[in-house]
This record gives sequence, C-alpha cells and structure tokens, in this order.
Amino acid sequence: MPDRHGPFRVARFLLEIDGVAKAGFSRCRLPSTSTTVVEYREGNEPPTPRKLAGLNEYGPLELRNGVTTDSIELSEWRRLVETGKVDDARRSVAVVLLDEEGSTAARWEFRNAWPASYEGPTLDADRSAVAIETLEIVHEGVRRGGGENEETDGGTRDGERASPPANGDREPLDGTPSFESSPPEKPDVRPRETE
Repeated sequence: MPDRHGPFRVARFLLEIDGVAKAGFSRCRLPSTSTTVVEYREGNEPPTPRKLAGLNEYGPLELRNGVTTDSIELSEWRRLVETGKVDDARRSVAVVLLDEEGSTAARWEFRNAWPASYEGPTLDADRSAVAIETLEIVHEGVRRGGGENEETDGGTRDGERASPPANGDREPLDGTPSFESSPPEKPDVRPRETE
C-alpha cells in the first residue's frame, strides 16, 4: 500500500474500451454532469418559483493520444458511426486513475459510449512534436467508483434492489409507489324507514 498523503496525482491513468485494444492516452478530460433546473410557480404561491429537477446532462469524454500504427482502431470505431452503425459502435468505457504503485485508485464508468467526433493531428514540417489525434466520446451516463477494495456507501447499484423500508410500507417491483389504505366503507343500501 502506498504512503497516502493528499489526493491522487493526475499523471497515471488508463482506459478500458470494450472491443478496442487501445489503453494508453496522453490526455483525458473527464466530463461534467449536471441536472437542468425547471422553475415552476402557481398564482397562489409566494413570488418565488419552485426549483424542480429536469433532465440529467452529461458532457463528452475527450481523449488525446499520439498517432501510432495501433491507433487505427480508434478511427475504425469512429467509422462505424459515420456509416450509420451507431448501435454497433456503443461500448462500455472506463477511465481508471492509478495510484503511485499502479493499482486502481478511482474509476469512472461510462454507459453506451460512442465516438461523436475525431480530430486528426496538425502536421507542420517546421516543428519537432508528436502528432496528436483527439477523440470525443458521448455517453448516456457516468458512475464514479472507488479503487480495487471499493466500499459501498449503503446505496444500491444498477439492477439491485434496496431492502424494504422498516415501517412495513412496500413498493411494487416496477418501482412505482403503492398506497395502502383501509378498504372503502360499503354504502348502506337498506331502505329508509319513513315516518
């Protein structure tokens, strides 16, 4: 176990891309996530709108690497999208941050990711630099994980179900809340006596 003083460094990371063997990149910019805010107010409420949650938004993952003979796989991945085979191009992608000993320190997993754009290198005969290509990957969600010995915070993972609430209230398996109440009273259908 490394001597852990302060946060992890940004210099050691790798990528796991299903079906694409490329694992090393020179730069990786992780995306931001946000939830749009919907303001709503009814006329009989105080003059301050309520803040409701709207759609979740996920920025793109940007990857940069030096052009090599192996990097052709990335452009072939992008080619699937260009030919209209987006479903075939969808992959699970993970960015793995490594600690000082090369063990997994943190992990970001991206769902249904595919390359939205590819930018080739700028070539210049007067410079002595590495040819860098850029790949921008869009996705439908990101989940932050811990290291190899990841501990849970008591929440649930995708596909898992939380234990039932302690107060005995139950929810159906489809996730919609159910409201239990006493059965309705039967109406009194006896004829009334007249005086």
